[in-house]
Amino acid sequence: MAAILLCWQGAAFGRQTYDLTRSWKFFTHSESESHTVDLPHQWNLDALSGKSDYYRGEGNYMRYIDAKPEWKEKRVYIRFEGANLVTDLLVNGRYVGRHEGGSSAFTFEIGDLLNYNGRDLVWVIVNNGKNIDVMPTEGNGIAYGGLFREVNLIVEEPTHIALDHYSSDGIYIHTKELTAEAAQGEVEVKVSAKGVVSATLALTISDSDGNELYTTSQRVRTTKGTTTAYIPFKVDNPQLWQGTQSPELYTFTTTLSTNNSTHDQVTTTYGFRTISVGNDGIVLNGTPTPIRGVLLHRDRPLCGTAVYSRDIEEDLALAVEMGANAVRVVGGSHHPHFYDLCNELGLLVINDLPLIGSTTINGKGFFNTEAFRSNGRKQLSEMVYQLYNHPSVAVWNLFSELEVRGESPVAYIRELNSLAKRIDSDRLTCGWSNQDGEINFITDLVVWSHVFGWTDGLPEDIAVWQEQMHDNPNWRALRSGVSYKCGGSIFHQSDLLERPVANDHWHPERWQTHFHDTYLASLGGDSLFWGLFVDSLFDYPAVDASRASGRVSDMGVMSFNRQVRKDAFYRYKAAWNTTDEFVHIAEKRWSRRTDTLQTIKVYSNLPSAELTVNGVFCGARESEGGVMTWSNLDLDYGTNNIEVTAQGLTDSTIIDIPENYSVEL
Repeated sequence: MAAILLCWQGAAFGRQTYDLTRSWKFFTHSESESHTVDLPHQWNLDALSGKSDYYRGEGNYMRYIDAKPEWKEKRVYIRFEGANLVTDLLVNGRYVGRHEGGSSAFTFEIGDLLNYNGRDLVWVIVNNGKNIDVMPTEGNGIAYGGLFREVNLIVEEPTHIALDHYSSDGIYIHTKELTAEAAQGEVEVKVSAKGVVSATLALTISDSDGNELYTTSQRVRTTKGTTTAYIPFKVDNPQLWQGTQSPELYTFTTTLSTNNSTHDQVTTTYGFRTISVGNDGIVLNGTPTPIRGVLLHRDRPLCGTAVYSRDIEEDLALAVEMGANAVRVVGGSHHPHFYDLCNELGLLVINDLPLIGSTTINGKGFFNTEAFRSNGRKQLSEMVYQLYNHPSVAVWNLFSELEVRGESPVAYIRELNSLAKRIDSDRLTCGWSNQDGEINFITDLVVWSHVFGWTDGLPEDIAVWQEQMHDNPNWRALRSGVSYKCGGSIFHQSDLLERPVANDHWHPERWQTHFHDTYLASLGGDSLFWGLFVDSLFDYPAVDASRASGRVSDMGVMSFNRQVRKDAFYRYKAAWNTTDEFVHIAEKRWSRRTDTLQTIKVYSNLPSAELTVNGVFCGARESEGGVMTWSNLDLDYGTNNIEVTAQGLTDSTIIDIPENYSVEL
């Protein structure tokens, strides 16, 4: 390997950041078989192609850097934005350390191991094999291996704003009082130093137009290691971060200097807001805010979890189009750009700790060992500290469908809940539950995960459960949301409307549409539930996916490649998106039918629509919650042209009814 020049991304005064995403030598078993890759990178295209025994083991990444002689008096760090699952780092053949966890950032200080006068070898060993000491030990998603986010080399002055406090940016903004007249609080700053230093911390707060609203400074005397300082602030007449209605943001700039020389500067985007839960559900800045949520899996076709900013922008644009105001990130933290964009769009985020899965012997999600418990505490702390300043992040989800069988995780979840509250008392905690019991009474919120009409029963059974929730005071007292899922393939269409076998290969799209129609009609206006969550926005690769789609679960309301909106997508757009006017004829892909007597269903957020069949006007319909239906239409044998119009918008389709219809068996 030749020495690789570092790409300088830029410096904030004393801080210099160099991009290490290019030209890594990658191999799994033998260095002689290596090839060059750029980051982000993951090695499990075998999983994306449908292979059930996809590779889970070690992957090796190597590259040289040229450490400059002038860095010797500074401090040098390497920061990984994400690697799955266990990562070991060596520099010049000397072991640096290990990180256990697959979604948060992590940082190592490496200055003492560099040559400063020649090539320095960085060797990263990533292992995505099963590990009972590290979350997640179980789950339905693919355990992609690799350096799936960016890597940077950061050169700092000896005294700087800490990079290694749980790999956050070393800044934590605490709003103590928030009224229409003023926002008051303090900025907690972690300062890293090699000894006793007298320094000055300056704070500037600016609005979204760049106007400076507040400036202050104070002295701080450091000790060896990390020193914590607090800078008070006050902003008059603050504009609130009000979700999708008005996501107002401010810029906090924190500068560290000694002897009139600036050593470091960190810029933090922040929004003033309060969030709580009460009898009116989720309350954002005193305003009850019903949650319209979607679940988002972080992987995409061809790249798995090694996504780029443009991928995240596309995903969130589709969530906004559907009308969602909240997103649950499944299985851990997303890329940093995801949270920046949610801040700007006003989307609320429910962020997962990856405590997932069954506690049965063959599928443990919880191991009652100190190593496992310690790892969970560390991953939770990393998640909370790294996302602390994002106004979009509203809820810490501490467990997901964690069945209580064998050793109970209840005591451990209580410990995690206490830890989350101790670090961050302003946000809510949650659990995603699929069973009764004590596990549901620990966190601030609970979301019930339902599959009536998918794995058993009928979609209409949700109304029976709903009535039971209203009738039982113990359940009614819980702060409950509801999540629900049902498969549906755009390639499967059927005249029969009946529940398919969930683990079989045949998942007609019409049943998924009926499922979501029923759930939304039943739950959509019920104030007992603080939020509804569609599981999920996109199809996604899964361990237990149906044979029909290889290893892709068809639970999404859009296809995995983000190209096709299923009918269920338009059902939610009609109910949740009040600004993007549209009209959509449902069941277009069910284009070949056997019976001339048909029902035409239309989704729209407009108040009414008119239907024409084969040029004949069939009347107008008023919208009922976004749905308009024309029943008992007698179509012709052969080709039927269907057209619907609403306030100048038009949609059309063709229904073919062969006169002599037969099915080849």
